[in-house]
Amino acid sequence: MEKIGDSVDASIFKGHGSYGIMGAVVVAVLVPLVLSVILVGKKNVKQRAVPVQVSGEAGLAIRNARSAKLVDVPWEGATTMAALFEQSCKKHSRERFLGTRKLISRDFVTASDGRKFEKLHLGEYQWETYGQVFDRACNFASGLVKLGHDVDTRVAIFSETRAEWLIAFQGCFRQNISVVTIYASLGEDALIHSLNETQVSALICDSKQLKKLAAVCSSLKTIKNVIYFEDDDTGSDLNSSKNMSTWTVTPFSEVEKLGKGSPVHPSLPIKKDIAVVMYTSGSTGLPKGVMITHGNLVATAAAVMTVIPKLGSNDVYLAYLPLAHVFELAAESVMLAAGCAIGYGSALTLTDTSNKIMKGTKGDASSLEPTLMAAVPAILDRVRDGVSKKVEEKGGFAKKLFSIGI
Repeated sequence: MEKIGDSVDASIFKGHGSYGIMGAVVVAVLVPLVLSVILVGKKNVKQRAVPVQVSGEAGLAIRNARSAKLVDVPWEGATTMAALFEQSCKKHSRERFLGTRKLISRDFVTASDGRKFEKLHLGEYQWETYGQVFDRACNFASGLVKLGHDVDTRVAIFSETRAEWLIAFQGCFRQNISVVTIYASLGEDALIHSLNETQVSALICDSKQLKKLAAVCSSLKTIKNVIYFEDDDTGSDLNSSKNMSTWTVTPFSEVEKLGKGSPVHPSLPIKKDIAVVMYTSGSTGLPKGVMITHGNLVATAAAVMTVIPKLGSNDVYLAYLPLAHVFELAAESVMLAAGCAIGYGSALTLTDTSNKIMKGTKGDASSLEPTLMAAVPAILDRVRDGVSKKVEEKGGFAKKLFSIGI
């Protein structure tokens, strides 16, 4: 019996012949192959970079595929950090901006080996709006001028990451004062080198750095003013300031009051002005200062906003990395530009099981519930260890599920 498939094949063969069938096969193979080669050729000639001149040398700058041209500002008119800050603060004036946890109590726990560990009981975040922060930055800027600082002077910030760090930073830009950023963990030799090399005339620090400054004050040649951030335990640290008789030592809040009582018209920068002289951590020798312009910082913020385009006032950022490093500074500049809220914490109070968190107290992440945070491998290891510790405590089925999940 002849199969239906056989009869169909035979009719095709008779109707077109062997040459016709072979021709059809060749066309079916070659046409897609030729088209794919053409399309690949077109893709290869697509422009993927823009020719640029860097220090007189020709090079290429890679562009974001989402933008048809080079992005250097987040929006028209925001060409400097001062302009970006002012415009964003006015746009989001009633939105919450900077948040800090209130210290409720401090205790010391003695370990089995005799070592003492500080434990903190921290409250909920307390917030300042964009409008309030802008007013404080303006007041601080005017206070600096009253203390004798102008565009020809440099101010250094030598402190852990906190809300006042950013306020002081932006306040300096209201008078086009370049800021020197220094890691709070730097040793004495690196600190002396950084401050003398940049001929800093005013140093802004947290109160616990006063002891370190008192030890090196005789080696610092150009400093005239020291402005310190007040803390709950500032009193004991202030005793060190008695050794700084050649300097004027003033609380940060007093500089704000001075400026509020005698406001000064701003002297704003242009994009080519130096915004920051950022010193490295000094891990391979004496730290090196990197000069960064206002245009550099603003362009970085603008570029990141194209990669994360839906940032807005509903987002909350957890800030805990050193602002003296460009990674954290760039991240907070992006949050500022997008109108996000920034809650400040620390690497040692990040989770419920962090070293400095008192038992029963929420860590920064639990209290803030951020939608965004920057991270480095060492911090992610701490977060993992904290989660693993909680899972171990639960044990049983929860532990097994966790083990399967990772």
